[in-house]
Amino acid sequence: MAGAAIGAGLAYLLGILPNYGPASSETSKVVAKKGEAKGRAAPAAPVTAATVMVADMPVILVAPGTVEPLANVAVKSRVDGQVVEVLFKEGDLVNEGAVMLRLDDRLVKAQIAQAEASIARDRALLRDAEAIMTRRTALVDKKIVTEAAMDQARFAVEALKASIASGQAMLESQTTQLDYLTIRAPITGRTGTISAKVGTMVRNADTGPIVTINQTKPIWVTFAVPQGEIGALRRSLTAKALADITIPGGARPMVVQGTIGFIDNQVDKQTGAITAKVVAENADEVLWPGLSVVVALTVELKGNMLAVPAAAVLPAQQGMITWVIGPDNKVAPRTVTIERIVGQTAYLSDGVKPGERVVTDGQIRLSPGAAVNVEEPRRRPGGAPATEERRMNGRG
Repeated sequence: MAGAAIGAGLAYLLGILPNYGPASSETSKVVAKKGEAKGRAAPAAPVTAATVMVADMPVILVAPGTVEPLANVAVKSRVDGQVVEVLFKEGDLVNEGAVMLRLDDRLVKAQIAQAEASIARDRALLRDAEAIMTRRTALVDKKIVTEAAMDQARFAVEALKASIASGQAMLESQTTQLDYLTIRAPITGRTGTISAKVGTMVRNADTGPIVTINQTKPIWVTFAVPQGEIGALRRSLTAKALADITIPGGARPMVVQGTIGFIDNQVDKQTGAITAKVVAENADEVLWPGLSVVVALTVELKGNMLAVPAAAVLPAQQGMITWVIGPDNKVAPRTVTIERIVGQTAYLSDGVKPGERVVTDGQIRLSPGAAVNVEEPRRRPGGAPATEERRMNGRG
């Protein structure tokens, strides 16, 4: 009975534990494959990289700005008259001194002719009076002509000279009036809306202008920065610093270059800001009065700064870091100190060395000591590398 019980128990164990006993050939193969997988190293992570460079860091003040004409002149008539000719169209570019309007000048021309005739008559009478005075001067010594007659001749000459002088003054006044009847452009610029058409009466007392001219070449761009930047503004004015004027809108914003040309003589008490102006040549007139733009004034350049693509610098718990690729193509995180980010370049003061390679794309796959495979940057359809994912304007 005891032997029968032991046999039954053994049969039960063998039934419920089919894998119990020596390993089969299939089991040995599976174990061997797992061991091989553990022995192989993890594959290298694909990344893009850039080399740490030494470059000059631009210190840039960025502020919104407004385009203003360099000069703005409201054209008015200095005399009363009727418009008989308009020689420009609204929106035309007129040159300084160009004739813009003509007023009716017939009456003034008649007055000028009358004044010229009066002067000619007085000059003829003056010649006769001078001849009489000359004869009486010769006769007075001989006691043929009295002193009273001599005085009359002299007074006649002086009166005619005064009449001629008065006539010449009147002639100059009428000539000036005639010149005022031709309205010329006081500056070179772009015209606005015309308020007077042919046949319109214009008067010297009119409050509204006939037309307004804005000088657009060159042109001002006005902007304001905090009062703490006064020192930087003054240095930039002394150095005639350049500024990039960005015109927003469109697929690709347009950038025009200008030069700082003015700093206001006081700080705004309400805002604590100081106003400055940049002058741009504006040869193509892309800057238009009233346009809102962004001014980026390069105040100075700081030399010997470490420069890397902005995409290589990332935030972390310990601060800003970059992944540095070692000679063995293994990466390690490095804490860096950012001085400024200008465009797509980050300027560093500490953390890396010139010539070291830093990861610019693919950081999400990395861990300290991981191996990497440096690849060429992917290109976007527009031709820009995929690593150029952000553009940051420098701040003062």
